[in-house]
Amino acid sequence: MGLFSKKDCAVCGGRAGLGSKKLSEGVLCKDCREKLSPWFDAFSEASAEDIRSQIDAREENRRALESFQVTKAWGIKKYQTAMQFIYDGDQRCFVVVEGPEDTFKDRNPDIIRFDQVRNIWLEVEEGWSESDNQYAPASNRILTQDKYDEVFWRYDFYLNFALDHPYLSQIRYPMNFKTTVIQVPQRMFLFKRGLELAGEYSGEEIAYQADRLEAMAGKEEAWIRLGKYSDVVRLKYSDQSLPEHLVKDIKNDLYIKKIENVAAHVRRAERISRLILGK
Repeated sequence: MGLFSKKDCAVCGGRAGLGSKKLSEGVLCKDCREKLSPWFDAFSEASAEDIRSQIDAREENRRALESFQVTKAWGIKKYQTAMQFIYDGDQRCFVVVEGPEDTFKDRNPDIIRFDQVRNIWLEVEEGWSESDNQYAPASNRILTQDKYDEVFWRYDFYLNFALDHPYLSQIRYPMNFKTTVIQVPQRMFLFKRGLELAGEYSGEEIAYQADRLEAMAGKEEAWIRLGKYSDVVRLKYSDQSLPEHLVKDIKNDLYIKKIENVAAHVRRAERISRLILGK
């Protein structure tokens, strides 16, 4: 007969009620679970001893953070709960943590050494909806080419780190705080399925996509500039009002900024990959 009952936490012996997790042997209570890394999810394969070791390692990690010196923080600064990639260039290590640079140590984020990273790849999720609402669900309907410029394309970015680490095998870092929603106009007889960015990219593939998006922003801006000259002429001979013309300019400017926003996420992924892997 074991020391604890089936409903007792296999680590501390406390009652394992709501919020508990099943381990390879027994269960883990909510209090013990909250001491673990937020990136850890391999509960079903972990033993009670594995969990105890991780809790000890997390306390060592908290002490090690005292000597962590921030070289650079990359992320979205305007939102207090956005994820940040923060690194110490001298000690060649980093953390990925929610919240601003000045308080990140309070969260005890896991310190990852550069040499513990086996691979890095960017994952881009691309979908579409019929609404530009930030939280509108992506549609699974069949979309024909003639409707490409009528729907709203949705983009989420995740930077994945494959690790050789005592208790973490992978980190999936959400790079954008909010889904990027963009309506992509069609040019001439070209039918563009959004920004055509869905997929996984690593190494030079990330750099290629960043270059492609930045070039696309430049080309689209040239198209818009050319269209403005034509609109000035047409405005004299059409019933389009000046306010309608200004609204169109605002939408065009927003479109370019959205492409630049997408490119910035991809470029940040490239910088992080080169920093850690050196390629």
